[in-house]
Amino acid sequence: MSTEPRWLSDDEQFFWRQLLAARGKLMRVVEDSLIASSELSSPEFSVLVKLSEAEEHCMRLRDLCNELEWDRSRASHQITRMERRELVTKEKSVSDGRGVVVRLTDTGMKCLERAVPDHVETVRRAVFDHLDPADIPAIRRFFDGILASEEVAGREEAN
Repeated sequence: MSTEPRWLSDDEQFFWRQLLAARGKLMRVVEDSLIASSELSSPEFSVLVKLSEAEEHCMRLRDLCNELEWDRSRASHQITRMERRELVTKEKSVSDGRGVVVRLTDTGMKCLERAVPDHVETVRRAVFDHLDPADIPAIRRFFDGILASEEVAGREEAN
């Protein structure tokens, strides 16, 4: 059974467009800052952060994909490019011989350490300098609700 779309109110439409514009601006600002300070792209930075936080600075590729919410093809291509730059290495998993383990190199760690101070300052200037700390709990609830949703695409059918 088809239902009438739940059209956005003017306020909701404005909020949605502001959310998209803010996301786009934040992504551009962060990307530009990372490239200027460390010659790392945002995807490279994301990989290096995850590996730096992992035990022994390595992760199975499938776990890295899950953590970053990337498909395997995207992650494989990204890791291959990063391996060429000597930021990471790939090796067969010793536990099963089939999986791929991605390891942070010393070069990758140095690039990450060089990028982090400017990255943190960029995030502070772009986000937190415009945010009242009292608003953070409400905004977290909003994002938690979105992230907890199993399926939001398309219209639900009426019962």
